[in-house]
Amino acid sequence: MFLFRITTYVFTFILLSGCSGVPLILPSGFVAERDVKSLEPAPPEVMQAFEAGLNKEYLLGPGDVVEIVAPVYPEIAGEQTLSPEGFMTVYPVGSVQVGGLSRSDAEARLKAALAKYFSPLSLTLRIKSFENNQVLVLGKVATPGVVKFRSRPNLLEALAKSGAFSPTGLDRRFTNCEIIRGKDQILRISIDELLKGGANGRNIDLANNDVVYIHENNDNNVYVMGEVSKPGAYEMRTSMSLLNAVMLAGGPTEDAVTSEIMLVREKAGEAEPLKISLSKMVESSDYGGNVVLARNDIIFVPRRGIAKFNYYLRMINPFTQMIIFSKALGLYK
Repeated sequence: MFLFRITTYVFTFILLSGCSGVPLILPSGFVAERDVKSLEPAPPEVMQAFEAGLNKEYLLGPGDVVEIVAPVYPEIAGEQTLSPEGFMTVYPVGSVQVGGLSRSDAEARLKAALAKYFSPLSLTLRIKSFENNQVLVLGKVATPGVVKFRSRPNLLEALAKSGAFSPTGLDRRFTNCEIIRGKDQILRISIDELLKGGANGRNIDLANNDVVYIHENNDNNVYVMGEVSKPGAYEMRTSMSLLNAVMLAGGPTEDAVTSEIMLVREKAGEAEPLKISLSKMVESSDYGGNVVLARNDIIFVPRRGIAKFNYYLRMINPFTQMIIFSKALGLYK
């Protein structure tokens, strides 16, 4: 914990100092910015895999309005709104965590918590208002921000509700978008194919709190994922370094392994990974690993507590396939 705090303070100091005097390098064998190709949308089989991992049941979250129906025990019945932390209050147990659970799982948890107070126990949990059913649409849209849905959201609905389409059709400044799910998955979708309804234009179902990011075709971005405060896409800046990008993403979390950060860059149609220790840079004041970034670079900050980091990249380039953390790449021991 102490080392984490010291490391974070030093990272912040360097960022605020504009990384003055911190050298930027291009690792041996890495392709330069001019040689990094444009990203291609994901093929159909990858879109299907991305969608297959989606939880088909709605998961409760902050702001949802729920109702306990218990005719025999009116003292535990009633309607309430889930707290920002996903709790509801139930007599006589007190606070019960139901955020992140499906309706049926939340009902089972309530029954288990109340079983020692009421027997026989019969109750039903109903969802009265789906306030946490939302995605975040950012970038070149008319109304960027949170888009809420009454039913399972999909990509086309999210784009339409955020004003991605002009009255005369698609704004031709952009033709692709990225879906960022959680801290470890990114998928690139062709909006052109989506509108045409072709094989590569699957209208992806979205998960709660997915981020849909739309940028202009000539935008240069890097992607910071994993254990950082704000994972996502960040616009490239002149001579932008890995350290700059990590700090733009809010810096490492307390669960981050800063000694084993992974930088992934496309090279000749394949992903080229490089493991970098930010903690070593700070401790030794040796910034030889502060790599100068190229567009479309992916930076991944792993989570501590994993004996063997299962990291597998299924890709022709970093976004043609999605990042899946399921099989060992052999880069983490």
